[in-house]
Amino acid sequence: MIFWLADRWGEPDPAKIAALPADTLFHWRAFFLKQGIFQRPEAEDISAAPSVEPSPATVNQSIDDQCAAVMRALM
Repeated sequence: MIFWLADRWGEPDPAKIAALPADTLFHWRAFFLKQGIFQRPEAEDISAAPSVEPSPATVNQSIDDQCAAVMRALM
Protein backbone atom coordinates (compact mmCIF):
# COMPACT_ATOMS: atom_id res chain seq x y z
CA MET A 1 0.00 0.00 0.00
CA ILE A 2 2.92 2.36 0.68
CA PHE A 3 4.08 2.21 -2.94
CA TRP A 4 0.50 2.51 -4.20
CA LEU A 5 -0.03 5.68 -2.15
CA ALA A 6 3.29 7.12 -3.30
CA ASP A 7 2.31 6.53 -6.94
CA ARG A 8 -1.16 7.95 -6.41
CA TRP A 9 0.12 11.11 -4.73
CA GLY A 10 3.10 11.53 -7.05
CA GLU A 11 5.67 11.14 -4.28
CA PRO A 12 8.99 9.89 -5.74
CA ASP A 13 10.26 8.72 -2.31
CA PRO A 14 7.97 6.06 -0.76
CA ALA A 15 9.97 6.33 2.49
CA LYS A 16 8.21 9.62 3.16
CA ILE A 17 4.84 7.87 2.98
CA ALA A 18 6.15 5.03 5.16
CA ALA A 19 7.26 7.59 7.76
CA LEU A 20 3.67 8.72 8.31
CA PRO A 21 2.04 7.60 11.57
CA ALA A 22 0.25 4.25 11.39
CA ASP A 23 -3.09 5.87 12.26
CA THR A 24 -2.81 8.11 9.21
CA LEU A 25 -2.03 5.17 6.94
CA PHE A 26 -4.93 3.15 8.38
CA HIS A 27 -7.24 6.13 7.82
CA TRP A 28 -6.26 6.42 4.16
CA ARG A 29 -6.49 2.63 3.71
CA ALA A 30 -10.02 2.61 5.15
CA PHE A 31 -11.00 5.58 2.99
CA PHE A 32 -9.79 3.96 -0.23
CA LEU A 33 -11.31 0.58 0.71
CA LYS A 34 -14.67 2.25 1.31
CA GLN A 35 -14.43 4.08 -2.01
CA GLY A 36 -13.60 0.80 -3.76
CA ILE A 37 -10.38 2.26 -5.16
CA PHE A 38 -8.01 0.02 -3.21
CA GLN A 39 -8.66 -3.74 -2.98
CA ARG A 40 -7.65 -5.98 -0.10
CA PRO A 41 -4.83 -8.37 -1.08
CA GLU A 42 -6.90 -11.41 -0.08
CA ALA A 43 -9.66 -10.29 -2.44
CA GLU A 44 -7.52 -11.20 -5.46
CA ASP A 45 -8.48 -14.31 -7.40
CA ILE A 46 -5.83 -16.88 -6.57
CA SER A 47 -7.19 -19.39 -9.09
CA ALA A 48 -6.16 -17.03 -11.90
CA ALA A 49 -2.50 -17.46 -11.00
CA PRO A 50 -0.61 -19.75 -13.37
CA SER A 51 0.28 -23.17 -12.07
CA VAL A 52 3.92 -23.63 -11.19
CA GLU A 53 5.82 -26.80 -11.99
CA PRO A 54 8.07 -27.94 -9.14
CA SER A 55 11.69 -27.24 -9.86
CA PRO A 56 14.30 -29.96 -9.39
CA ALA A 57 15.63 -28.06 -6.39
CA THR A 58 12.31 -28.35 -4.52
CA VAL A 59 11.77 -32.07 -5.11
CA ASN A 60 12.39 -34.02 -1.92
CA GLN A 61 15.48 -36.18 -2.12
CA SER A 62 16.98 -38.59 0.34
CA ILE A 63 19.85 -37.41 2.53
CA ASP A 64 22.29 -39.60 0.60
CA ASP A 65 21.23 -38.07 -2.72
CA GLN A 66 21.58 -34.58 -1.30
CA CYS A 67 25.05 -35.32 0.09
CA ALA A 68 26.13 -36.82 -3.24
CA ALA A 69 24.88 -33.71 -5.07
CA VAL A 70 26.84 -31.45 -2.72
CA MET A 71 30.01 -33.49 -3.17
CA ARG A 72 29.61 -33.33 -6.98
CA ALA A 73 29.21 -29.56 -6.77
CA LEU A 74 32.30 -29.21 -4.62
CA MET A 75 34.52 -31.31 -6.88
